[in-house]
Amino acid sequence: ALALAPSTAYRNLQAETEEKVKHYGCICWCEKPFSKEEIENLLHDKYPLLLNQQTPIRVLHRRSNSVRQRNIRSLQVNWFNEHWFQLHLSTDAGTYVKEFVHGDLGRTVPSVATLLGCKTE
Repeated sequence: ALALAPSTAYRNLQAETEEKVKHYGCICWCEKPFSKEEIENLLHDKYPLLLNQQTPIRVLHRRSNSVRQRNIRSLQVNWFNEHWFQLHLSTDAGTYVKEFVHGDLGRTVPSVATLLGCKTE
């Protein structure tokens, strides 16, 4: 049978979720050409990296606009050529990874785009 649960039950579930670490991989393109060494130097040794992420534009229609702090715990780069590379990330649960890559028009700071100093998708 269904029963009402106290609000503390939801808070406990939410707290457990935010402590989890998630692992992602993504293929990225950057506007500026970079050598393997350049891109590794720009994205290496900055972790854990604290992000300030506003609610992404793509989900604003269903979520309230707020700023959340999330961590990129680790990041590894697999360079393909001067414009393409792959990222392997470990992040806090709830991190918007796509927005970490492109910056979401300045709504995620820092981002891969700001770290590289060019448009990145």
